[in-house]
Amino acid sequence: MDSLYKDLAAQKTDTGRVSILYDLSYSYHKSKPDSALILAQQAYKLAKKSKFLKGESWALNGLANAFHSLHNYPRAIEYFIEELKIHEKRGKPKNMANTYISMALVYSSEEEYSKALAYAFKAEDIAKKNRFADLILYSKLNIGDIYEKSNQLSPAMLYTHSAYELSLLQKNDLITGTSLNNLGNIYFKRKDYANALNYYKKSVPILENVSDLNTLAECNLGLARVYKAQGKQDSAIYFAKNVYDLAIKNEFFARAVDAGTFLSKLYKEDNKIDSAFAYQELTVNLSDSIDSKERAKEVQSITIAEEFRQKEIEEAKIKEAEDRKQKLQLLAIGIFIPILFFVSIFLSRRKVPKRVIEFSGVVSLLMLFEYLTLFIHPFVAEKSHHSPIIEIIVFVIIASLLTPTHHRVEHWLINKLTKIREQHLLNRQALLKKDVDDIPGSEIENG
Repeated sequence: MDSLYKDLAAQKTDTGRVSILYDLSYSYHKSKPDSALILAQQAYKLAKKSKFLKGESWALNGLANAFHSLHNYPRAIEYFIEELKIHEKRGKPKNMANTYISMALVYSSEEEYSKALAYAFKAEDIAKKNRFADLILYSKLNIGDIYEKSNQLSPAMLYTHSAYELSLLQKNDLITGTSLNNLGNIYFKRKDYANALNYYKKSVPILENVSDLNTLAECNLGLARVYKAQGKQDSAIYFAKNVYDLAIKNEFFARAVDAGTFLSKLYKEDNKIDSAFAYQELTVNLSDSIDSKERAKEVQSITIAEEFRQKEIEEAKIKEAEDRKQKLQLLAIGIFIPILFFVSIFLSRRKVPKRVIEFSGVVSLLMLFEYLTLFIHPFVAEKSHHSPIIEIIVFVIIASLLTPTHHRVEHWLINKLTKIREQHLLNRQALLKKDVDDIPGSEIENG
């Protein structure tokens, strides 16, 4: 973290700062989601300001992850959807699949398993279509996990076994260990304790090797439950204590509550009332602490969400005012250009130097063509996703078409204005001559 903050202070480019801010936000999103939100918001503002679309997607991902950690699931889904729109616009299927997986995890946390499965299957479809081997693996693991949590054990078994086999082929130890643990959970729910024990035991050394301590705690608690179901109380207590100590040490408080509750019931069944009461008291205190933290998170989430909403409203008003100002300026220029043409025509009918008329006509045309370029620029920028290379190629093509047209129109307009001026002068001369001829000769002689 210190290294990232030093890099942020030294970074000169906006895109570089956005990247580092996102990394910081991601590092904080589980432990300090409020800090993660602030950092992600800074990244989002900077990315919007510099029109860094990829950076916008990073920042939106950071916002979504932070709200997920704060248990504000609707807000998390809202930002994931905004992130998804950018990936769709940029044509990034792998990023889209990753976002679908993230959305599936949010819905799974919310226990809306049908929605979770829908998004997990979308991720799997994209992964299969584009042969993203790593995402196929993660999709299958998540689908199996969602099925297991919703107690649909047959499809859970199918997908989790598939994830396990793929993880061996890809040599992904993290997924291998998690898959084995998940298979243990499935077999335990089926009351097939022999297979459950087998898979839990296989999972433990792999999870220890990859330092996945949270899943390791879950796996050890699974072992404790299997041993209890088999009537092996001492082994059940041993593994449950391991879970409790590991969870307390690493602040996995929900796991500690599960282990403490398990131990309290186990000691009560063995008539070890003192031990049962001790763990019950510890569990109650932990539960109260977790409830307090959850309530604080909820309040914090609501407060931050409202602050974000107010800032978004304020930013929308500023943007609306800027857009209105820009449109008025474009409208004024659009009105001024034809007025300038009429002025050129008006001058051509007056006794003014020829150069003035030519200058007025050239300026009129230059403004017209520059106005057209200015008018189409936002459209080109949007379609090219603000890519400087694509934009310059498009405008070079437009310039190659407009420049000859501009010269031809300029030549035609100057000739037209010159002819109008010359015709007007001839008409004036003819009128003067007619006025002189109409004077009586006698008056001239007498005069």
